[in-house]
Amino acid sequence: MKNKITIVIPVFNDWNCIESLMYNISKTLASRVDAIHLVAINDCSIELPSKTFKIPENISYSQIDLVTNVGHQRAILIGLCYCFEQPIDPDYIIVMDSDGEDNPKYISHFLDKVNSSSKDQIIFAKRSKRSESLKFRLFYVLYKLLFRLLTGSSISFGNFSCVPKSLLSTICNHPSFWNHYSASVLKYKLPHSLISTERGKRYSGFSKMNSSSLILHGLSSLSVYIESIIIRVLKLSFIVFLLLILISILVVFVKYFSGYAIPGWATNVFGFILNLLITVVLFNLLIILTHLNNRNKPISKPLDFYRSYIKQNP
Repeated sequence: MKNKITIVIPVFNDWNCIESLMYNISKTLASRVDAIHLVAINDCSIELPSKTFKIPENISYSQIDLVTNVGHQRAILIGLCYCFEQPIDPDYIIVMDSDGEDNPKYISHFLDKVNSSSKDQIIFAKRSKRSESLKFRLFYVLYKLLFRLLTGSSISFGNFSCVPKSLLSTICNHPSFWNHYSASVLKYKLPHSLISTERGKRYSGFSKMNSSSLILHGLSSLSVYIESIIIRVLKLSFIVFLLLILISILVVFVKYFSGYAIPGWATNVFGFILNLLITVVLFNLLIILTHLNNRNKPISKPLDFYRSYIKQNP
């Protein structure tokens, strides 16, 4: 069964990579799909495509230039919103990176799985074998552990995915997708499944993701779960509050009902515990008031504002 697909790819200066990627997509999918439309989201790149920039004949190409750098996740959503509103009408939308680490050969695997499914669902790539540096893998393990502790959910996939057009409206109308694509799918329980993939090799150059970018990426995924995280923090704070109360009772008992008290120690310990109690109460009050204030703000759907980030041609 042949399909029409649109491929959404954020690009930041990786024009040599996307040229190689288009060639591989064209070669890999030539006999697999009826039509390929590639939408490149130029995330305010400093560099421009070379004059010899070539687009394969079997790929129709659109480039969206953004007025400012919005980051990888938001560039993806702008591309998805663009696909939703344009008369492209694909069967499926593929989200992938431009550098080659998302291997085009797995697009066929996506299509096989989604076509054989009895329901519309997003198919994500789960990397069964990683080839990053030890430092990256260590931070990735810590990130997944922290994500699990703070949210109660496990995340094991990134952005490389296949989205049926029937689910595109949900994605483009939900505010959380503005912060993080894959975490929002997980949070709001959109139907999805995984296929195992191996990380491809970068076509050229070096990754633009540094330590700060990776940390920001992790925090963006956690922001989708902000209400769940606040509830977990409040529960933990309540436990700490009870423990401090119990310790205070123990201090009073030792001072007045035992012979082990050292002169002056109870006052110091009790003062320290009182400071901790006040800090815990004020911290939780600040979290609650900040969140309630944010809830008073009107919620904007990405479809309502994404166009303001797209550079208008004169």
